Amino acid sequence: MIAQLRQQVLDGWEKGADFFDERWGDQGDEFHHGVFAPSAERMLGLERGASVIEIACGNGGFARRLGRQGMSVVATDLSPALIAHAERRTETISDQPVDIRYEVVDATVERQIVNCGGPFDAAVCIMGVMSMPMLRPMFGGAWRVLRPRGVFVVVTLHPAYATSGYKFVKPEEDQLPGLKVERYLSRYVTHGVTNTAQTEPQIYFHRPLSELLADAFASGLVLDGMEELPAPEQAEDEAKLIWNMLPDIPMAIALRFRRV
Repeated sequence: MIAQLRQQVLDGWEKGADFFDERWGDQGDEFHHGVFAPSAERMLGLERGASVIEIACGNGGFARRLGRQGMSVVATDLSPALIAHAERRTETISDQPVDIRYEVVDATVERQIVNCGGPFDAAVCIMGVMSMPMLRPMFGGAWRVLRPRGVFVVVTLHPAYATSGYKFVKPEEDQLPGLKVERYLSRYVTHGVTNTAQTEPQIYFHRPLSELLADAFASGLVLDGMEELPAPEQAEDEAKLIWNMLPDIPMAIALRFRRV
């Protein structure tokens, strides 16, 4: 069953790699470079020269962001096609040298993470855990490659809102838009899109926050920081996603774990 789910995830990212690379560009979309990446940077708190392993790097937007700041990065992803895009985009950086190495890694296989080397000062995974049928290997692998007191920052869609069984509630006169959440605690598989222009939905895995944290704690990591992240507010006639109209409901959450 797990093998089939892994293959479905891989097939989805491989088929959509060109589409996503075009949409993300060099920095990622507006949510990535405007919300998710700045939060990850704040929580990582790294100085120039730090070593970082990134899990689920996509086409390398955050890896390049760190590389331009003088970090040494090993960036990994399940999709060979996305890794190829990441390498191509990184090769075009001409204004400064960057220390980035890309590897095809299945984060649901702990040994593949461990084989990336280390020890690292930090690990990061931005918008990747929703595509993983299991999380324990990722957390276990991160624990094994981090230095003592090293941090692992995970940014993901908010389990209580953005991956739960929600429905958008359109506002009536003089009311604000909102969400109606119909399921949260049960674990389930669903399909969705990350961009309204996306033609084929991808497989996603909803799990409550307690389950996500339990996998991290079981791997020896402790939680020492959290940020809840709303989307940038926009007027209804300009909003690209419903989240732009919900500035008081977080679409994402950033969690900082530490190896102690």
